[in-house]
Amino acid sequence: MEYEMCEQGIENLVTGIVTQAAKDYRKVRHLENSYEKQELEEFFLSAWFHQITGLDGQMVLDKLKAGD
Repeated sequence: MEYEMCEQGIENLVTGIVTQAAKDYRKVRHLENSYEKQELEEFFLSAWFHQITGLDGQMVLDKLKAGD
């Protein structure tokens, strides 16, 4: 039972991290030469992003750029 709760907690944490990063990116996506925008793009394209989500970061980033 404790193991299941731990897995759910990890899933909630990952969801929170990705959701906040997406919200932050939407705010800065139209800015040129933004350090925050660059950092967020690097996050979505990172191996760590793929490892924790199983998602294609480029696809996620493309959707965010298009204004999903």
